[in-house]
Amino acid sequence: MFRIADRQVLKHAFASSVPVLMGYLAMGFAAGVMLAMQSGVRFPVFWGALTAGSCISGTMQFMFPGWFKNGISLLDAALITLCINFRYATYGFSLLNKFQGLKFRKKLYLIWSLTDETYALECSAPYRGSRFIHYAMLLAGMNHLYWVLGVTAGAAIGSHLPFSGKGIDFAMTALFLVILTDQCREKVNRRPALVGGLAALAGLMLFGADRMLIPSIILLFTVFLVFRRKWDRGESEK
Repeated sequence: MFRIADRQVLKHAFASSVPVLMGYLAMGFAAGVMLAMQSGVRFPVFWGALTAGSCISGTMQFMFPGWFKNGISLLDAALITLCINFRYATYGFSLLNKFQGLKFRKKLYLIWSLTDETYALECSAPYRGSRFIHYAMLLAGMNHLYWVLGVTAGAAIGSHLPFSGKGIDFAMTALFLVILTDQCREKVNRRPALVGGLAALAGLMLFGADRMLIPSIILLFTVFLVFRRKWDRGESEK
């Protein structure tokens, strides 16, 4: 009976991961091509597999080529990574109750492997207890594998493509623009977009294009923390 249940969970996890498969292969491939063409590293396939395997973050993967090429300091890299990926920590906190009783290594992997897509699928999973853990482990492993395959394939093929690859880095920007457009269609979601735009503009004016990212993100977080209760109260009264 347990094996039948496992097969059912496996089928469900794979079916749930198919949309992620399509997105991760496409975005990962673009990031891998960019790594091979623009980073200047000697072994792009190795670095593609290593970076994708150790960091499941599309934003960071698209930043790695510039970091390799320009030799960014470890401190700057750590601060940027923390600011950009801070939301994943909140994802992990919200699932800690479901991860109770797990061995440390499994719990660590489930928290570390959380992405926007994996988190959304885990939150909507119809399972509880051990079946949820099995589903979450399968889903996280599959999505992780898709990302590694996409980036590695792009890195392997990128250096052999007959064009410069200029503009590939816009793929991630285009994705966020699509998400932003969809978010702004609902009136309740326009405030975060407005605050983010103003924070970016303030960072650009005060610190310049090269050093605006970290101050802008800090300003964005600060505004949300200060006004969160007031805005939540206002939305609940509508």
